[in-house]
Amino acid sequence: MNEWNVAEGTGWIDILDFGRINPRRDNVAGGRYFFTAMTSGEGYAAARGPQITEGPETWHYEPDQPFHVRDPATGKVLEMTISLLPAGRYAVKYRPGEWPNATSGGGWA
Repeated sequence: MNEWNVAEGTGWIDILDFGRINPRRDNVAGGRYFFTAMTSGEGYAAARGPQITEGPETWHYEPDQPFHVRDPATGKVLEMTISLLPAGRYAVKYRPGEWPNATSGGGWA
């Protein structure tokens, strides 16, 4: 199994050999979590997972719950989780993955 990589920060966080992700939270109904993921080719990444909703550019997620992102241009897929850190920072854990089939959860293909 592939080792997890971790990137931390605020705003746009670089994801090695994939692109960048911008996790954030709003104040609606106690706070909703969402992210936008851009590929290295500056396209929007697709996302899929049991806790993933909305899209196709900005996705709602649940902290610490795994999901997948895919670069539609290259087909590269990462398994990922986003965790909250102190002071409004985020930790993004990621590793190579396989795109789940259509019955495995929300999001757009």
